[in-house]
Amino acid sequence: MDIFISLVPKNIWATDIVYACITLFISGLIRGFSGFGSAMVNAPILSLLWGPTVGIPVAALIELVPAIQLTPKAIPNANWRLVWLMGIPALILIPLGSWLLTTLPADFIRRFVALIVLMLVITLWSGWRYKGKRTTSSTILVGSCSGLLSGATGMGGPPVILYLMAGKESAKELRAILVCYFTIILVGLMISFGFLGLFSQSVIWQTIFLVLPFLIGIFIGALLFPLAAEKTYRNISLLFLVISSLYVLVN
Repeated sequence: MDIFISLVPKNIWATDIVYACITLFISGLIRGFSGFGSAMVNAPILSLLWGPTVGIPVAALIELVPAIQLTPKAIPNANWRLVWLMGIPALILIPLGSWLLTTLPADFIRRFVALIVLMLVITLWSGWRYKGKRTTSSTILVGSCSGLLSGATGMGGPPVILYLMAGKESAKELRAILVCYFTIILVGLMISFGFLGLFSQSVIWQTIFLVLPFLIGIFIGALLFPLAAEKTYRNISLLFLVISSLYVLVN
């Protein structure tokens, strides 16, 4: 135990890690009972705690946990033409987004992350849906926007979620597409962030400390899911996303 403690960077032992663990537990709850939203909690709050160039890489690494669990089951059910039409342009644009992450002012990035989350929640609550046709060019455009956002904010979900919700896929097929697409995005982020040197020793240790509360949250959230209507959990998740993004915007 003493050897383990001696390996941990001294700056880890601060109140920030406590707030981060609470955040990851809550985001795990949301992920467990609603199936989405953890990155949209983690990215803005961790960016507020540690700055975007630390918080966003940590949030991305954390997302590997559900990706490893969910991807094998999703592969047979995904529409791979659609996945790659979005995924390839996204992979191309991720490095540009990552460059923006390391170049733009930290305050601008973290507030931009919070604003994106807030806009998505308002859109979902309003009931708006994309009404246009799903063409090859529109799919590529959505993937490009998602890749740019992923690199810069760690969250490529908003444009893809809004775009795909208008489709005719079943809930199972839609979930499979999202899982496989975001797994591809995570691979791109790992390569891009690694190339830019964003996976510092501190980032790795912070991620290690946050995995357990995240997993506990997911487990408890999954247990809670059968106890109430899906709409109830969805509204709870959206409300918390609003609160967390507004908190980041005003701080």
